[in-house]
Formats: sequence, C-alpha cells, structure tokens
Amino acid sequence: MQEQFRVAIDVGTTKVCTIITRKRADHRVEVLGIGVAPCNGMVKGVVSNTEAVTAAVKKSVAIAGENARVDVTSAYVGLAGSHIESKNRWTNVPRVDGMRAVTDADLAAAVKAAGNVVLANDRRLLHVIPRSYALDGLHGVRNPLGMHTGELHVESHVITGSISKISELHNAISDAGVRVSSMIVEPLASADAVLTADERDEGAVLIDVGGGTSDIAVYHEGTVVHTASIPVGGFQFSNDLSIAFAIDFAAAEQLKIAHGTAAPELAGRSDEITLYPTRMSQPLVVTKREVGQVLKERTTELFRMIQLKLDEPHLADVPTDRIVFTGGGAKLEGFLNIAKFIFQRKVRLANPRGLDGMPEGTNDPSYSAATSMALWGMRNLSSENHVSERRVASTATHGANVQTSSTSTGALAVIRSWLPKRERNVETTREKETAGA
Repeated sequence: MQEQFRVAIDVGTTKVCTIITRKRADHRVEVLGIGVAPCNGMVKGVVSNTEAVTAAVKKSVAIAGENARVDVTSAYVGLAGSHIESKNRWTNVPRVDGMRAVTDADLAAAVKAAGNVVLANDRRLLHVIPRSYALDGLHGVRNPLGMHTGELHVESHVITGSISKISELHNAISDAGVRVSSMIVEPLASADAVLTADERDEGAVLIDVGGGTSDIAVYHEGTVVHTASIPVGGFQFSNDLSIAFAIDFAAAEQLKIAHGTAAPELAGRSDEITLYPTRMSQPLVVTKREVGQVLKERTTELFRMIQLKLDEPHLADVPTDRIVFTGGGAKLEGFLNIAKFIFQRKVRLANPRGLDGMPEGTNDPSYSAATSMALWGMRNLSSENHVSERRVASTATHGANVQTSSTSTGALAVIRSWLPKRERNVETTREKETAGA
C-alpha cells in the first residue's frame, strides 16, 4: 500500500540524515534507504545558511531515494533547538451537562481544548499530548473511554516553537523539492525508537546529544512530562579542541573521533598524538590525557546544564532514576562514566530500536533522531504517502563530500525486489499545523 511509505529528515548541525521506511503487512517497519550528507548551514538547531541546508537536504534525499529506488516527495522534518518550549496544563473539556459515558468525540474535544492556548506573536503550536484525565475530581485516569462522568478535565503537554525559526527550516526543505508533511519535535519522538516500555512507564530521562544541541525529554507513566533543549552538542566538543590546540575544525573533529575521551585519568601518559597547529611551523605532540582533559571539562559542563534543566517544580515527584543517552555526541569514550558520577543514577547508551533492515553501520545512536521520527509519525499521524515511483535514473553523485550507505546488498536488496509499482500520488498542499498523539 502506498500510504505505508514514510520519509523522515533529520537536519542536524553537522549532517542531514534522510530515512525511507515502509510498514509491512505484519505491522513491522522496515528501512528501504538511508542517505547522509554533511551540513554546515545549521547552528545550535536553527538555520544559519538556507542555501547550505537546501543543498545538504537535496544530497541526502537523493542518496536515500537511490537506495530505495523511489522519489521522495514529502517528509517528516525534525525540530530541535532552544526555541522549543513546553508546559503542562489542565483544561476543562466542554461537554453536555449530565452524567454520561466518555466517547471518542469527547477525547477529540479534549485535544482541541488543550490546544486552545494564547500564544505570543512569534510562537506556533506544535504538539498537544494528552497525559491523563480527571473524571469528577478523580485524577490519574489514562484512558477514560467508556467511563461515566459529569465533568471531564485533561492534563496535556503542550509544545510550541518560534514561527520564524520553523519557517526558515520549512523554506529550506521546500527549496530542496520536498513537501514538509509535518514537523516533529525530535526528543518527543525519540522514545519510540530508544526507550523501552518499562522506561517510559516507570520514568526515565532521555537525552539526545546531537551535533549542535542536546535535547531532553522526561517520560513517566507512558507519556512525556517535560521537554527542553541545551545549545551544546558534539560541535562544541570539537570546537574546544580546535581552540585548545590551534588546529582547524576538521582536524579537531578527527582528533575527537580517533583519540577523544572524557575520562583522561584512564588514558596512558605515553599515548602521544602529533598535531599540526595552523599557527605553528612545527608539529605539536600532545598526549591522549591532555586531549581528554579538554573534553572532560566540556562534558562536565554539559551535565551541569542538564541538571539545571531538570530542576523544575513539576518534576519533583517524577521518578528519574534512569538516564538514557543517544545521539552521536554520546558515543565519546568515558562519557557514561562521567554521567554516572555526576547524576548518581542508572545510565545507558541506546541505539535505535523497532526497525528492520537497518544497513550495516547505521544501527548507531547517530541515527536515532531520524529513525524515531519515522516511527512516531507512522504510529501517531494520519496515513499518507511520502514517495512516488522512480521514473528516471538518479543524477546524484556519490562524491567524497557525501556519506553514502551500503544498502544494495543482503537483505535490503531482497526488500527492494518486493517494492510494488506505484502511480505517482497527488500531493495535498495543506501542511498539518498541529501533530498530536
């Protein structure tokens, strides 16, 4: 069925990742193609260079489409950054007077009433997530459908974003020839691909350490209770090395990947690394411990900032004994050791879950955001088709500046052979203004 094909685009500070998925008859979700392209048009989760973002999106979408042998027409797009704000609120649901059973219409009215908030001029409503209901003063009801009550109240998690920041990203995606189906706040969606059912129910803090931001989501009793974002990510780690050792950013990034550690005390004093500072004519020899000391300071600062974001009155009674990290920035050696010491809680690093056919090398925390958006959209948003039948050969070049995924062999080649022929769908022009659970 055509409506079972969904595309998600994660526009990050360092890369753009596009993933094409399909829901099978057995309700499992499989990956048909992944495309990754470097991006230098984003700063801390917001667009700084529209043309650079558009170019990166085009490359990423072209690679994913080539791998899946389809043309991408629409996509879910992820949102992150400090302009994203959220709050929990109780709302009275308007109903006919008298004791009667709660119906689907009442639940739809609850979402509508919860989203009826007064917003500032530059704010846009993104998500309204019902958390629980109160029936005639009885709180904590998760699903009141069929229960009898005179008064119905809903507690919801409302997420908003900056209209200007959202429009800049929307325009950059549209200029790449892709219609924005819905915009999804990334930490909200990450639970579908990262957290276990027990973690979502019993309480957990999800932290996605990306290239330019670290996005936080707190879950309890199966729903999100708090979202936040910190403008610190892997980019800042590499930038610190660039400044400390007077090397260019590309060399600093490679230094972090090859020799980086957040636990310098575990590194040997004899592990020497030769660097070539831009301001020196002679090479510079440093130790892995010296590199680790720079990264440890940035890691510690990030965790202190996360603690401040979690110091909220409405989280005082929420059990947050588990902290789950994901995202490429969390793969740094020694990262979890520092986290355990500072937070004094259970800590783990999570890979994306719930998808079949992930190409080799992509079942990695770096791909959590894109995979989670595809899953979340498929489970929570209305059915629609994001692809069309490929009519011409792709002209995308797989050069040295574009990261490609090896998806033409093994199980993925078999998956491609299953793809049915599809007539090009007629795209709807109305963008969804609000994506609710």
